[in-house]
Amino acid sequence: MTTDGRHRHCETATVEPPWASTSDRPLAELWLRVGPGALVLLVLTVAAIEVSGFNPSWAAPVIVVLAFAAGLTLSTAIAKLQQSRRTTHQYRAAQGRLCARTLEQAADGILSVDLQGRLITANKETAALFGYSAAELSEMTLGQLVQFPENIKDSVNHDLSLPDFGKKVEASGTTKSERSLSLDVVSIAPPFSDGSKVWLLLWDRTELMESRRKLARLAFIAEESPHPIVEVDSEGRVFFTNTAAEQRFPELRSKGSAHPLLQDLSVVAERLQTVRERSLIREIVVGPSLFEQHVTYVPSNGALRVFSFDVTDRREALRDALTGLPNRVSFTRRLNRAAALAEGDPPYAFAVLFLDLDHFKVLNDTLGHATGDELLKAVAERLENCLRPNDLMARMGGDEFTVLLDGVRGHTNSEAITRRLLEHLHLPFELTAHTVFTSASIGIALSTIDYEEPLDLVAFADAAMYRAKTEGRARQVVFDATVDGQAVPGRLF
Repeated sequence: MTTDGRHRHCETATVEPPWASTSDRPLAELWLRVGPGALVLLVLTVAAIEVSGFNPSWAAPVIVVLAFAAGLTLSTAIAKLQQSRRTTHQYRAAQGRLCARTLEQAADGILSVDLQGRLITANKETAALFGYSAAELSEMTLGQLVQFPENIKDSVNHDLSLPDFGKKVEASGTTKSERSLSLDVVSIAPPFSDGSKVWLLLWDRTELMESRRKLARLAFIAEESPHPIVEVDSEGRVFFTNTAAEQRFPELRSKGSAHPLLQDLSVVAERLQTVRERSLIREIVVGPSLFEQHVTYVPSNGALRVFSFDVTDRREALRDALTGLPNRVSFTRRLNRAAALAEGDPPYAFAVLFLDLDHFKVLNDTLGHATGDELLKAVAERLENCLRPNDLMARMGGDEFTVLLDGVRGHTNSEAITRRLLEHLHLPFELTAHTVFTSASIGIALSTIDYEEPLDLVAFADAAMYRAKTEGRARQVVFDATVDGQAVPGRLF
């Protein structure tokens, strides 16, 4: 609450004087208006009679009436004055009780000091703020609690270093346990104040200042980081970029989520809102560079915080030389992260697909290894485009591929994605010298089944893939107890 707000609250809380609504106001005002004139008329009449010596028969009644009117007016004025004093006393007493209740119920510190700086009044919040009891505060001075800046001058008493009335200043304080406080202090003059003391409002802003210092440190770390750091709001607009991001991607703010560095962030946000773990790691290709991105969802404002690490130097070690897909090393790292996430967040689930092209050896021997390599690259590109942004496809070797489906909902979700892969494989591949048709057998292993090591899921998907081949190829099979005996954990690794 601002200082002005506090003053307005104090004004609306004052008690209206009782005489402001009394029913006898018209009568009292009539007598107070008529009375002085009647008294003057009485004096003039008596004086005229005395001077002229004329004493008519109507003089006595007139004098009696005028005297009665003057006496009534005088008594009314006296009664009015007495009533005014009583109501003023009652008003001040009611206002004092109201201010006393306000003092004790206030959520901030309120205290008063005399003109020598001795504490007179301090509410409970003041005692709690500084850690002293009421008895201890009564024996202290303001200077023992609050230290004002050197340039503060008091407009009421220059012997005290207090702020001018209504002016907020920043001051420091010291608690009983010698903890430092950051305070905002306002000097006020309540309507009931007699000028013998000064009232102060205290706001503790220690936590606010500490939060600002922490934010400043974090901002410094972000600014000095050599890695691009970006924050994007729920609409895909970039509202923070550190220096590294601005220098490397000058058009980042103008393009927003359309920039390659931030591709598919809307899908990522939807994914992160559904799981307990509010972050994920993914790989993004921007031109010739490969970035490992750590994306964190901030629930308070729906923003995404994106940390990008250039891992282009590691690209050769983590990528398949022929297809450019992640290799088995990269796939294993991603699989381990998914398994750790599923362990810490039970609602989260993923699936592993094992894909093997049908009759690839025959095609390779018939059309030549160059055509076979060209087909593998075309298959990798087509299938990768069928996957969701957070899924990962890798080449294990030869014509064998694995896919990690991130965040699936049981058999239905994973089988639908697999059917899409099979349908796209049935379309012809227009290679340099040939038009080639092919198909694949795919095994599926869900993370919801029992396994000891994450790589066991690859073996389970491999066993399911072999079952698909024995059942006629160009199909998918989900691993379950009926194919358990064919699984060979660690066969491929």
